[in-house]
Amino acid sequence: MERKARRAASTRRACPLCGALIAADNTDRLCQRCRRNARTELYGPPDVPGDFWDHEAMATAFTDRNMGALLAAYRHHPQHVSRVTQDRMASWLGISQAQLSRYETGENPIDRIDRLRHFAQVLGVPADRLWFDRVGIPSQAGPDRGAPPDVLGAAWDASSIARSVEETARNDLAISRRAALTGAAAVAMGPALVEPLQRWLHPLQPLSKWSSSAAISEEELAALQRVADGLRGWGGRGGYGLARKAVLGQLEELAERLSRAPAGPTTERAFFIGAELSKVAASMSWDAGMHDAAQRYYVLGVRMAKAGRNDPFAALCLAAMARQMFDLGRPEDGLELVQLGQYGTRRTATPTLQALLLTREAWAYAQMGQVREFHRAVGQAQDSFAQRRPGSDPWWLDTFDEAELEGVIGARMRDLAGHDPKQAPGAEQHIRRALSLRDPARVRNRAFDVIGLARTKMVAGEPEEACGLIQEVLPTAAGLASGRVVRKLQDFAKEAERHRDLAVVRDTRDAIRGVRTA
Repeated sequence: MERKARRAASTRRACPLCGALIAADNTDRLCQRCRRNARTELYGPPDVPGDFWDHEAMATAFTDRNMGALLAAYRHHPQHVSRVTQDRMASWLGISQAQLSRYETGENPIDRIDRLRHFAQVLGVPADRLWFDRVGIPSQAGPDRGAPPDVLGAAWDASSIARSVEETARNDLAISRRAALTGAAAVAMGPALVEPLQRWLHPLQPLSKWSSSAAISEEELAALQRVADGLRGWGGRGGYGLARKAVLGQLEELAERLSRAPAGPTTERAFFIGAELSKVAASMSWDAGMHDAAQRYYVLGVRMAKAGRNDPFAALCLAAMARQMFDLGRPEDGLELVQLGQYGTRRTATPTLQALLLTREAWAYAQMGQVREFHRAVGQAQDSFAQRRPGSDPWWLDTFDEAELEGVIGARMRDLAGHDPKQAPGAEQHIRRALSLRDPARVRNRAFDVIGLARTKMVAGEPEEACGLIQEVLPTAAGLASGRVVRKLQDFAKEAERHRDLAVVRDTRDAIRGVRTA
């Protein structure tokens, strides 16, 4: 009997966590006490020790700046008490199992700051391990990449501005797209972004004769403008590829010429052409999901417009930067940028520019759920727009027509409907008016309108109608090769998930997954 008891004791298993012997009738690999403690992991990530993040797979994900790989490494980490399935982690993150699977495989890259920040916060990733959401973070240098120049800290004089543009464009032309995308989320935020830009309110340092080279001639200026006009048309097409490289190449060449040009009216006008190209490069970068590059070129657009004595265009660049902040879930930063543009052009802005800036102000209030402030800003925007005079606006405000005004107000009311559902009918009314006014040639804008209308229908509890609109616009979206359009479709798919029991919703979400950027 004693021999049998000793044999039974020797074959009993020990709990790998506390070392206690596991009862013979317990088929679990943990003792009852450790299993009871492990159940809390069903409702959220467990507490992990500091060395948890030093695991080889984790280190590789941090080095590659790949959140999808980090999620996979976290799930498969050997220190977990119990297996972390995709379903369990997806419930922690507030996404579907299918979304998590696509993130882990790299099928859907995670390039939005708000999503990166949310995932890191849920899992408790230490702040010093993050490659995003940190002020002044340098891009990791690799064999084909160097750290981009600091465009926020450079001096505000003509020669420094020209050198900053030249160095930035040259740096971006020298790196591969893959290397560029690894740092796409490393953007400046908060005071580190807004405070340096406040210097644009100060008078520009005198354009002294800092070069003895020949001045830019009228013929040379006209040739530069023709090239810029041709490249500007590519800005609304989206994508990365050769179009963006052509813009960067022209921008580098122009900046190199400006670095040798003396002060004068043609030099100032050439700086303004550079501001145009910088804004086009920023838009293309943003569309490709390269938020850090987009921010750099928006900042350079502000700086070159300042050197070109065109504060209103600088305010337009600030408004575009604010839209980027809204896209990244930073409405407070976006509002500060808009207010900076409003203050800097308080004496020079036309009614149309005032209306545009007021719609951006309303955008921030919509994201923050401030209903009264939103409607105040919208009312002021409509009043300002009604005061515009034919022929009084520069060409670069031509795109902000009545259709754009209605479309922006409608889309922002849809955002506000997420906080106050009573705003949904007004949102639909404005978006439908935008569609009736929109120039058919503005294909991407019309796609945004239709997606916005579909999302409004979803907020209003009409999923079938919403999916019908998306199905109509999908062929157009597939042909646009626009990253921003695809991301809006993905937002719709996320919002439609609560109706996934409907066959039409499942089919539409599957169709959205088939749309990819070129």
